[in-house]
Order: sequence, then structure tokens, then C-alpha cells
Amino acid sequence: MKRRAFLKNTLAGMSAFGAWRFPAVAGGSAATLSASTRDLTVPADGYEPPSWLRYARAVYFEGHTPPVYPHLGDFDAGRLVKVVQDLGGDTLRFQPLGFRAYYPTQSKYPIHPELGSRDLLAETVRACRKAGLHIYCYAKYGNPCLQASDLDKHPEYADWVMRGLDGKPSVLDDLGWGASLKADATGDAFRRAIHQTVIELCTYDIDGVYFDAPSGFSYTGICYCNTCRRKFKEYSGMDIDRLQNSADREAQIAWYQWFGEMELADLLGFRKVLHGSGKFMLCHNGGTWHGQALREQYRIPDGFMVEHQVQVYRRLMAGLMGAAMARPTQKLPQMYMGSYCLSDFDQPPHSHPWSLESTSEEDGDEVLMEGFTDLACGAAPLYVNLNRLYYGLGSGSARPAQEVYEVMRRVEPILKDSVAVPYVTVVPSWEALQLWRSGRRGWNVEMSEGFTLAMLDERLSLDVCPSTEVTAKWLEGQRVIALCGASGLSSDTARLLTDWVERGGGLLATYDTGLYDENGQVRPGGALREVLGVDIKGEALDTQPECYYRVKETHPALGEYHSGAVVIGDGRLLPVEAVGGARVLADCWNLGTKESRGPAMVVNTYGKGRTVYISGSLEAHYTSSRVLSHRRVLTAAVRYLAGEVPPPFTLGAPRGVYGVLRRAPNADLTLWLLANVGFKDADIGRMRQEFMPVPNVEVSVLVPQGRRVKAVHLVRSRREVPFTLTGGYAVVTIPAVHVAEIVHLELGS
Repeated sequence: MKRRAFLKNTLAGMSAFGAWRFPAVAGGSAATLSASTRDLTVPADGYEPPSWLRYARAVYFEGHTPPVYPHLGDFDAGRLVKVVQDLGGDTLRFQPLGFRAYYPTQSKYPIHPELGSRDLLAETVRACRKAGLHIYCYAKYGNPCLQASDLDKHPEYADWVMRGLDGKPSVLDDLGWGASLKADATGDAFRRAIHQTVIELCTYDIDGVYFDAPSGFSYTGICYCNTCRRKFKEYSGMDIDRLQNSADREAQIAWYQWFGEMELADLLGFRKVLHGSGKFMLCHNGGTWHGQALREQYRIPDGFMVEHQVQVYRRLMAGLMGAAMARPTQKLPQMYMGSYCLSDFDQPPHSHPWSLESTSEEDGDEVLMEGFTDLACGAAPLYVNLNRLYYGLGSGSARPAQEVYEVMRRVEPILKDSVAVPYVTVVPSWEALQLWRSGRRGWNVEMSEGFTLAMLDERLSLDVCPSTEVTAKWLEGQRVIALCGASGLSSDTARLLTDWVERGGGLLATYDTGLYDENGQVRPGGALREVLGVDIKGEALDTQPECYYRVKETHPALGEYHSGAVVIGDGRLLPVEAVGGARVLADCWNLGTKESRGPAMVVNTYGKGRTVYISGSLEAHYTSSRVLSHRRVLTAAVRYLAGEVPPPFTLGAPRGVYGVLRRAPNADLTLWLLANVGFKDADIGRMRQEFMPVPNVEVSVLVPQGRRVKAVHLVRSRREVPFTLTGGYAVVTIPAVHVAEIVHLELGS
């Protein structure tokens, strides 16, 4: 359809799009609604995303910095496209909307004063199509769009910005060009403008649109303007001023649900417009996994961005979890490769810890590590960002991104649609995030990260799958499930896990797993009382110093630790009692008071399955202490729960060399080795230090029954290597691994 015809028809019929009908709920308080609503149902519309999308080699252009802001005289679309090509990318993420619009919009969005007769989006689309590149656009959602000076010059934007209790505009931060204002994302004016920009973007020959920060409440917050006061009162029956009381959970729950329903209407409306014009929809997903977010919003778009993590083990957990969210509906999980922050958020800012100095970030081996880690998770890297390379600034080269994308092209047949091969799967719990509803705090994410690190250090193959994607069918393919402080569990999830264990599964649960329901309320005895053989008597006991786990009996679940052994424990634990045929393997012993605080480890059999419960959180301690006994106890428990099933791979290498095993659609196996080895004098940030080559890494990969190994390839090194077969494993010695290597087992029948 011609652009003008599409725009005319769409504007004339905008009432056909649900997003333009702002939602309202009549009668009653939303606070009475449960957090455990049914799965989000996204209406089918017949749209099929392009096949290349889930394996796009995308490059990110930042639109809040030069060459488009504050001046755009330097902008050259051809130059932009050349950088994408030089990097080896096939897709450009272009930002036509920053603090200003860089195309002639009719949405009342402020247009860049230097735009004149130019249209930067049209120029870029033409350059991309000429070069054979895909292009999709960045669009704002709840993040700031105006600067404080705009209100002085343009009073028509007065109802676009969030207002504080005093009625004054709310400032987010001074991002380098002047103070920016928080958008009134619950107001009608800003929402209408964003909807209008989406319609306009669809008139261009683009492939899709990406929306930044759904559920990103740190960008927005509560607006106290007269319109929002009225709308919240109509929705909930409450005065919005109640939100000033941090203890008023009823009002807070109502506000987040009110926001969520508007957000749902917006996202579904965007999707309808985009799919109706034959274009895909992507979203930022960093804000999804917190308790106040719209549940399962990742189901709405055709793909989503998983927020970057600097630590490799945290990136692996986030990336594997993102891939698990995307896999059932074959969506794109995408992760940053590189970052535009000069400093991290707990360091003194060198300028501003945002994107305004994106041209000063240089590439190095850490970016190379991030790209290979993204791929190991089953995610597609998104290079951040091309602005520095556009100007040719700094000493860092584009080599890391170039190599990642070059390898990505070569491994596409064995990586695309591949799945992790887990020995144990970590299941973070959506319901655990809902403790905020009762004023409590859960540690499920941090504990899951600690457990992930322990398994990576022990070379036990793992995957991460959130509770929102746990189904009976999925459980059939799992051997061991780990619930790490999964404090909230719905009755449905508890029943699925119980049935799975009864059929022969192995379940590890720690700390307050199952103590609360989906609304953060204490569930007497716990959700998994029967299957774990543990009756939880109440909430966590106060922390005490010098507490250890004292082994009461020798058992395979304790590995090398026999009766009488004492290991480093956890001074904070749940008061529990073993019930039924469950056995207490260890208690928590206070060395100073000589008192037992209660059971620390409980083992149980249930039907054909096994369970291990740990009343504290060794995995949380392991993140900061790396205590050997913590890792060994957790590993022994997992191995016991796995029964006679051998681990999918083993590694002979220093700790810090991580392995992720994946199975390709053709059943070939690839072991991704990440040699995160070198001196790191801080636990966050980019240290610009060398990754040390690791010599003589011995890899053993279990050959599936009925298959034979035709050849073993080192993909990054581009060579075939000899192997031996020992005890069912294909064994290879790699002379050296620097940053990363990919071991590909080509299998035959």
C-alpha cells in the first residue's frame, strides 16, 4: 500500500485499533485481584514474522547522541550503513525518535529544529535497502521524551509530563544536554502521541518497531496530574494520594494493575497496527521479571531484548532464561553485546551513567566474551552501538563484534533453534516476585544466580526456565529441577512439580521455597510439604553468626561428607520439621552457643522420585564467598537427584572456564566454552584487563545412545581435531582456549 494511502486509511479508522480505546474497569478495587491470573492470551492475527528475524545480526544506532543530537548536520545515512556492513551486521536498529523526532511527524512530538525538509528515517531506509540490510525502528514507550526547557517554549506539552504531588514536572535526570522530564505514561496525551508515531512509522519501508521499557517504572512513576487523579479514582475507587503512604499495599496493588491494563491495551494496539501493516514488533524485556510488571508481557511481541549483565554467570542465567521464554512460541531473544554506560550504577558517574557519551565506549575482549556468551544462551547479540565507529573515535577496534558476527554466520545451522542440554534446570518463580504485595522481600533471583554460578564452576550442564513456562510436557524432558528460594509458588505449579517428582523427577528446593502463595501470603506448611517431606513452621529465623551444617548421617546426597562432618552453613534458615518418611541429613549448629537451630538438609522419596530440601541458602553465600564446601554440597545433591544419569559433559580446566551444551535441530552437539579467566579486581564494570589463555583444556561430551561421532570441530578455530571414545564420552584436548571456543560434535546414526 502507498504510504499516504495507508496513513490516511489508518488515521480515519483509528477507532478500529483497541489501543485507542483506553481501558476502564467499573466497580470494585483492583487490589482484590490475584497476581496469579491465567496465562496472557494474545489474539492470533495470522501474521508470521520474517524467518531471518530470530537470527538477525543487528547493530544499534543510538538516537540521543551525535550525529543526530543535539545537532544533526553530521548525519549521513550511507556512512551509517557502511558501519553496519563493516561490522558484519545484516540489520540496523534505527532511532527516529529521541528527545526530538528526526522525521516529519504529525503526532505533536517535538521535531528537531534543524530537520527542515529532511527526513532522516526515509534517508536511512533508502540506504539500507540499497545495501540489502534489514531495518527496524526504536520507539519510546514510558521513558523520557522531553527536556525541561521544552515546557518553557512549548506549553502544548504540559500534559505530556509526569507531575509530582506539588503539581510540578518530575525530572528523571540531567542526561548531559539538560534535565529530562518523566513522561506521563498513564496520561492520554503522551499515549496518543506514541500511538500516532507507530502508525506513521508503519508508512515507511521498515521491517518492524522496537518499544523501549514496557513495565519500566523507574522511568515513570506515579503522576499526580488532574487527569491521572480522575482516571485512577474511576478505576479503583481510591484517591491517588493514598500512594504517598508506602505501607498502603492495597493502593499500590491497584495502581500497578491500573497501569498494567493500560500497558496491555497499548502493546496489543501497537501489535495490531504493526502486524496489520506486515511489520514485526519487538520489546525491551528487562522490566518484565519484577513483581509489579505486566505478567508475561514477553508473549505479546515477536521478540524481546534481554537486559545486559556485566558478570558472565549472571549473563548466562538471564540469557538462558530469556531463550526459554522465547522458545515455545519461536520468538527472538536478543541481548546487548557491549554497553553504552561509562560507569556502572553503584560507581561515581564519570559523566552520566546513560547513553549520552556512547561515542566514548571502546571495544575489547570483554565485548567478545559478551557476544559469545549471548550465542551460548541461544540469544542473538545486538551490538551497542555504532555511534563511536561512525566517527572513528578511540583506540578500540570493531574486531570483537566482527568476529562474533562472522562466527554467528557459520554456526547458524547448528545454533538456530538449538536447545540447552541440562543436567539440572533452575526455575525462577514469578510468584516469588509477588512478596512485595505483603511488604516482604524475596531473594529468588539472587539465589538462582548463585546456584547457576556453582553449577558452572562444577561443570554441571544447566538450563534456566521461568515458572511461567513450566508445563507438564516440558517437565517430561527434565531430570533435576532446582528451586532456589522460590518463595512463592502457585497451586498449579506445585501440583505440576509434585506429579513430576512422583513419576521419577528429582527436585532440589532451598530456603523459603513454597512458603508463600501467589500474593505473598504465608501458606501454612508450604506448597511442597508432601513432596519434600518438610513442614515449614514459619518465616525465616533471625541470622546468627558462626553457624555450620553438622552431618547426622552418611548419605549419597552429601557426597564426600560423612556422618560427623561439619561444613560451612547458613546462619539464616527456615524453621522446619521432617514429616512422613523424610530424613534429616544435617542440622544447623551454632558453634558459639552449642545449640542446634533445627534441620538444615532433609531428603525424601516420593513415588518414583527424590527430593532434597536445604533450609538455608548455600547458593546465596557462594556468590560472594566461593566456599568450596557450598559448591560440593549443592553438587552432591544434584548428582543424587539425577540418579544413574551421567552428566552430559565434563571439563578439565581451571575454575572460571564455563561450559554450555546445546543440541542442534539435526541432533549434533555443541559445547560452548567461555574462558572467563584472568585477574578481575572488581565484581562489576569493564576492567579492560586481559583474559588469560587456558592451555590443555580437556573436554568430554557424552555421546547420545545410538549415535556415533563422525568428527569433532573447533568452530572458532576453524579446524577438525582428533578425539577418543572413553566410557561413552568423546574426549578432546584443546591446546588453548582464549575467551571462547565452540566444540562441535558432528554425529551420525
